[in-house]
Amino acid sequence: MILISLFISLVSFAHVIQDDVATTEKNPFNFNTVCEKMVTHESPLIEVVSGTEIDCMGKKINVGDFCMKEMEADPYYLRAYVDKDQKQVICHSGKKVLFKYLCTKLEDKILCSTMAKESCERIREKLAKRLHVIHSSFIKNEKGIKQLNCFFESDANPIDLKRSHL
Repeated sequence: MILISLFISLVSFAHVIQDDVATTEKNPFNFNTVCEKMVTHESPLIEVVSGTEIDCMGKKINVGDFCMKEMEADPYYLRAYVDKDQKQVICHSGKKVLFKYLCTKLEDKILCSTMAKESCERIREKLAKRLHVIHSSFIKNEKGIKQLNCFFESDANPIDLKRSHL
C-alpha cells in the first residue's frame, strides 16, 4: 500500500492500476549520507518535502539526482524515492517494469492523448530510467475506459546479442 501511494506521488498519477517491477536491488541511503554528498554545508535538520525530495537545511534535493550519481554503474537503475518512516532514500533497480494506467480525467490529457510510445517514454523517465520501452499501447479495458500499457526491459543479454549476429 505504501509503494502504491509512493509511486502515485512520483508521477502524479491517480489512476495507476499496475506497476510491477522485477527488482534486482534496493539500495538504501540514510538522509545524512544523501545530504553530505549533495550539499556543501552540514545538515543537522533534514525534512521530507515529497516522495522524491528532501530538504537539507534549506537546500532541496531531488533524490533521483542523488541515485543517478550513486548508481552510475548500475545499468538497471529505475527510480528513487523517500522512505519517510525509515528516514532513507531508496535507489531501486530492476530488469523489467510493467505499467498500466487508466485515462479517466481531464488532467490525463497530456499522457493519454499522445502516441502510446511517447506516453511510455514520459513514464520511463520517472519509473524506469535505464530501461527501454519494449511495448506501448492504448486499449479499451472491459469497462470501455482507455488504458495505457507500457512494458520496459533492460538490454538483451549479451549472449543473446552474440547469437543474433551469427
